[in-house]
Amino acid sequence: MKNWKKIIAVVLCAMLVVLCFAGCSSSTEADVIDDETMLIAYTAENSPFIYTDEDGNLTGFDVELVKKIFNDVKGDYKTYKFVQVEEGYDIGEDTAYTDDEGNEYVANVMVGGITKNSGSFNKDYSFTDDIIDNRIIAVTAQGSSVTSYAQLGGVRAGVVSEAAKTALDKNAVIRDGLDSVQEYSDVSQALAALSAGEIDVLIVDEFHFNVADGKDDFTVLNGELDTIGYVFAFKKWDGNATTFNDAIYELKSPEYNDADEFTPIVEEYFGYNASYFSYEPSETN
Repeated sequence: MKNWKKIIAVVLCAMLVVLCFAGCSSSTEADVIDDETMLIAYTAENSPFIYTDEDGNLTGFDVELVKKIFNDVKGDYKTYKFVQVEEGYDIGEDTAYTDDEGNEYVANVMVGGITKNSGSFNKDYSFTDDIIDNRIIAVTAQGSSVTSYAQLGGVRAGVVSEAAKTALDKNAVIRDGLDSVQEYSDVSQALAALSAGEIDVLIVDEFHFNVADGKDDFTVLNGELDTIGYVFAFKKWDGNATTFNDAIYELKSPEYNDADEFTPIVEEYFGYNASYFSYEPSETN
């Protein structure tokens, strides 16, 4: 009987060791790319989504998010690797990496601050729900008589960032009704002008405004001119969009974790909660 107990104990220990090592290897970034490596493409570094830190390591919100959810989206892959590709890379089709022996590998996932509302990108690929959102907002000095977008006619406006300029141009009725538009390269400079009464309203994106010093001294009008959503992209209809949506939902939902593990990552890299991720898994998923 004692011998049987020893044998069972040894077998159980061996199984636990195998499971532990399997778990460790399956959640790591690859040292060597092979057929069991999920390639994750990006075309350029784009802070805070993906960038090289001062120690020379690739980091950013997308990098951290993939690390957190990989075990839930890996499928048959054992490891993952970020690879930089040329602009216009065809997800799931073009070669993303060639090894020393001439073996070619494609990437079925693309990250790096991707927006889906551009050119043929919408129809060529599948996307997650918006993971990160950048609203284009209107800001006034506290106590201003301008309290809504309907009152922007005839006022002097300032604008910061290309995203804000593009959104204002898209809203031609508002833009054409303004008395003047002054462009600023720096949000602090623009807020100082707003505080000094040099302009009456500032059109700015939340990425810039929500990390600005003294932002609490100003009033954000209800609503927005536009919202830019940032997503992960995939080969059309391959099912990865749903898999990644589910994984992010589970990372965010207290139903699956002791606490929301998604929002702290957002706040770490963007300085505030820059996500309105609202995906809900269907009952059939």
